[in-house]
Amino acid sequence: MATKPKKNAKYDLKAADRKRNLLVQVGLTSVVVIFAVALVLYIVMSADEQPTAGETQSIRVASASVIKKEGTDEPKAVVSMYEDFLCPACRNFEMQIGPTINKLVDAGVIAADYYMVSILDRPQNQNYSSRSGGAGYCVAEESNDAFRRFHAALYSQQPSETGTSFPDNARLVELARQAGAAGTVPECITKGRFVDMVKGQAAAAGIKATPTIKINGEDYQPSTADEFVTKIRSIVGDVPGLEAAPAAAPAPAS
Repeated sequence: MATKPKKNAKYDLKAADRKRNLLVQVGLTSVVVIFAVALVLYIVMSADEQPTAGETQSIRVASASVIKKEGTDEPKAVVSMYEDFLCPACRNFEMQIGPTINKLVDAGVIAADYYMVSILDRPQNQNYSSRSGGAGYCVAEESNDAFRRFHAALYSQQPSETGTSFPDNARLVELARQAGAAGTVPECITKGRFVDMVKGQAAAAGIKATPTIKINGEDYQPSTADEFVTKIRSIVGDVPGLEAAPAAAPAPAS
């Protein structure tokens, strides 16, 4: 009996190409998905990251045109302020020299570094120092301009150190909103994300009293606005905008 000749197997090039293209597309899609998931996880974890009590962190406020050290990106004059929002002496410093600091920042003469500490925390004041200081970092994380308004508001409405009523977190959230901060700021304040850092920042930085003022890392004893300007002039020279501002109008502590 005659047998039928076997047909030679044919290799479908188009089908192979389609299969290869499909595998490539699946692979690329997987990479994109994995990258997206990793990015989301990073954002979420970064948002929840809570600084510890041993860390120090400044809130830097500076103009884009701040005078810099020659050949570097570092400001020529950095004024570092260690403050407690419940500290009456800090409030006095803010009223007397704060306007001059703001003026010199806006003129690009200095950079201002704010460190919020909590040397006055007590159970009887509901740990207002660390809560308000932590709230300041929450606001600054979103907007330096909002922080400056929030900073001014907390001093203008500073409760008495020996009082019996202190703003709760809901009030701090409202003050942050009035200062122009929103987004994740309410959650940051409510969860106390920066509270532990603020509680430990004085010890970590070796600060024993507030306000502690440093200019380019050297201790400076607060005096008058004019003497402060003289000190800054000795560092940056006689530059435009280098003059004192009037003290803020006194407001009674609440």
